[in-house]
Amino acid sequence: MTRSTTLTLALGGILAATAVGCTAAQPATPAPSPSAKAEWSYSGSNGPEHWGEYGAACEATSASHESPIAIDTAKLMPGSASSRVVPHYTAAAFELENNGHTIEAVPEDAKANSVELNGKTYYLQQFHFHATSEHTVNGKSTPAELHLVHKADDGTLLVLGVLIETGRPNTALAEVFESIPAKTSEEGEKLQQPIDPHALLPQNLESVQYAGSLTTPPCSEGVQWNLFLNPVSISAEQLAAYTAVYPDNHRPVQPLHDRTLTEVPSV
Repeated sequence: MTRSTTLTLALGGILAATAVGCTAAQPATPAPSPSAKAEWSYSGSNGPEHWGEYGAACEATSASHESPIAIDTAKLMPGSASSRVVPHYTAAAFELENNGHTIEAVPEDAKANSVELNGKTYYLQQFHFHATSEHTVNGKSTPAELHLVHKADDGTLLVLGVLIETGRPNTALAEVFESIPAKTSEEGEKLQQPIDPHALLPQNLESVQYAGSLTTPPCSEGVQWNLFLNPVSISAEQLAAYTAVYPDNHRPVQPLHDRTLTEVPSV
């Protein structure tokens, strides 16, 4: 997830990270000196298998509750509609950023959009992308995944995960894919058109909920995840615009261990 993920566990655990991996947005880091530790990445000597050097929670243990995960729909526990996420979204202004690990859109007003889960309100902090998808469903990944990272007033995080397949162009994200900054920058670029986050969600809101973590260092746990089982579509050209900058920025799936996955109906 990302805003540098970091929202840490106060952006924190995320539930998901301002991702989603999920990260929270982070400013570009100056080039390290020869003696400095290289920044984490998605491959090589500072790739996911070495992320424990960037956050203790990233180290796999027998008690880890890390994200993303592999979802087997045959093993889900049934949930009720009363546990579904209720969006309170409206069209709002966003800035587009390349933070060095993903492309993310940050709202100008961090309280403009929110969702409610079990009576608690979480405010949209940012949304960002991963290619390919971080979660898998029944052993399959999709070309990309969208993470909408939300934070409650107490600092806890909730991430909505949206699987992305290729097909028809996504009009709600048209300007995003047309404006992707190729270089990292500390400053975001304001999008000309407002975005209604409603348009980023699938029509069928059937989802899987589970307790997880940020999907990027520091991999903080305590993040509530809500992954929609039905994908949204973007065009092959839109996907290519993203992968031209980030061809592969996904964390591999993590062990489920003792966690329960709950299937929440759309209505």
